[in-house]
Amino acid sequence: MDKIILCLTGGTTGGHFFPLLSVAKEFKRIMEEKRWDYEIFYLGAEPFDKELMERNNIQVITIPAGKIRRYFDIRNIFDIFKFPFGFLKALWILYVKMPNVIFSKGGYGTLEVVLAGWLLRIPILIHESDAIAGRSNKIAGIFATRVAVSFEKAKKYFNKRKTALVGHPIDPDFDNINPDEEIYKKFNLEKDKFIILVLGGSQGAMKINDIVIYSLDKLLMFSQVIHQLGKHMFKEYKQIADGFILEKVPVRRKYYHPVDFIEHKDLIKLLKISDLVISRAGAGTIFEIAASGAPSILIPLRENVAGRHQIENAYEYAHTGAAIVIEEPNFTPDILSSVVRKILNDKATLEFMRKSALEFAKKEAAKIIAE
Repeated sequence: MDKIILCLTGGTTGGHFFPLLSVAKEFKRIMEEKRWDYEIFYLGAEPFDKELMERNNIQVITIPAGKIRRYFDIRNIFDIFKFPFGFLKALWILYVKMPNVIFSKGGYGTLEVVLAGWLLRIPILIHESDAIAGRSNKIAGIFATRVAVSFEKAKKYFNKRKTALVGHPIDPDFDNINPDEEIYKKFNLEKDKFIILVLGGSQGAMKINDIVIYSLDKLLMFSQVIHQLGKHMFKEYKQIADGFILEKVPVRRKYYHPVDFIEHKDLIKLLKISDLVISRAGAGTIFEIAASGAPSILIPLRENVAGRHQIENAYEYAHTGAAIVIEEPNFTPDILSSVVRKILNDKATLEFMRKSALEFAKKEAAKIIAE
């Protein structure tokens, strides 16, 4: 059999990048099981983590790509002219390599590849992560052979005859990464006390950090808190948290565990042992929380910051009973601590949320797409 070639595009942000890697891992596994010769390459704007792609034996080829911003910016004018150059380079690369399929996650730098692939009659599969389709995916959907979506609500943006609900690709090794004694030691956790995991993302989330810190005098009375503060905010927020705890509940200091960043394998383990997760509402985060079966409180980004994407993601997930949504205008220390206590003190609620999360999870998404 001739070599099977997969082209990936759309990995400029973490939310787009890691699903591409998950699908690539599944594709490799399938090819190796069948003992078929294969090749994977990335074509598009500069990926989120080029080195990680290359370590996974994925060739990276970049093209000029313009980003059209939602606000006035002089760069929008210059970026428009990057499109034709990016399109021509993509057309040439695809003509030379002639992949069997293009898998696009959307975002800037993908339309050039999708349009070039359509002209060359290469099958195109796109994936929409959010409940509201992004601008590039709405356009790409016209040219796509098949469309996969994470949320039911996203179906309405695409031709229903070629659209399927598959979920969001997560790490294919998710079920094989299990908690061990080491994870409790690493984060100084006690097994007989509630564990709350707070995720602000690798860069941190100021609003979440502020509210959680000023809730610690209540939260630490009945739980231990692992708080991902973000690399760029760690020192500042750790000082604030230490000062607040010292003033309010100094004897509970050992139950607060601030970290700047959590490695992905550790994150999966922590999700699996946490009694409650407090997080933003990005699609990737929601589907990993669901796969772990952890109850959650979601604080979506404000509409004026990121549109309604996270808001719609959060409410569609919460509709299953797996999560509680607190929008930022209502997100205060008193409300947070009250909701947390109410959830953790009700075993029936905890069990229902766990069950609902696992029922929502679609762990086979990466495999379905790769196949």
